Amino acid sequence: MIALRRLAVALAVVAAPLACKHTPAATDGATNDMLFAVAWLQTSAEYEASALQAYGAAGPALERALADTAWTAAVEQQGDFSALPPAIIVDVDETVLDNSAYQARLVASGGEFAPDTWNAWIEERKATGVPGAAAFLSAAAAKGVRVFYVSNRDVPQAEPTRDNLARLGFPDTANLDTFYFRDPDRGWKEKSPRRAEVAKKHRVVLMFGDNLFDFVDKDHPTLVERAALVRDHAAWWGTRWFVLPNPMYGSWDDALFNYDRTKTKAQKQELRLQSLDPAE
Repeated sequence: MIALRRLAVALAVVAAPLACKHTPAATDGATNDMLFAVAWLQTSAEYEASALQAYGAAGPALERALADTAWTAAVEQQGDFSALPPAIIVDVDETVLDNSAYQARLVASGGEFAPDTWNAWIEERKATGVPGAAAFLSAAAAKGVRVFYVSNRDVPQAEPTRDNLARLGFPDTANLDTFYFRDPDRGWKEKSPRRAEVAKKHRVVLMFGDNLFDFVDKDHPTLVERAALVRDHAAWWGTRWFVLPNPMYGSWDDALFNYDRTKTKAQKQELRLQSLDPAE
């Protein structure tokens, strides 16, 4: 079933540029960067294998976590949490929901991410499930583990997101109690305060994401600082933290521009080129 879905998506991506009035120019470097990333995510067997690997490896890790009441996957977990009920924290975009169709539309039209088109995509509720995600989380829920969806989508986008996930068979989607979305009014701009909120009443046993900040926060870390954060928690990757591949967007790219989103496409492309190491 997954293979058939991915084949249909791949055919749609091929057909989409043909249906557009304007297709992106072959010399547009920034567009071509996204083309390679989206094509890989939507058509490669390796992407599906990577996702299945992450959620498959999480099964034995969950058993160990449930057996060890001193185990936590949240750096924000404080005090004696041994008696708290277990929970898993997952990011949404490119962690449990695959939004590559939205990115494919941008490639086909030559457009860029914009809040209005992104919100329209969310309202469509057409995102597909990341391979392995629903099955693993449903199995965890059957063991009494609560699943919390901690996303940087905005609060008004929570209901269409909940509905999208519910239609795909994800657990803990009957209401919005488990949806912790970006809410500046509550001080929930970054994810650390939301993880801390979950950790007040639950022992966080595993976490899943596609972005470093889905696991640990630091304000605008440099590339060196980002690498240090990974190494500082080396023993947690693949045991408590599980990362999904996302070559389309993320803080990894923002860090190349020092998180300055006012830079032009040309400036960003130059900084990407400067980041490459030809090992000369």
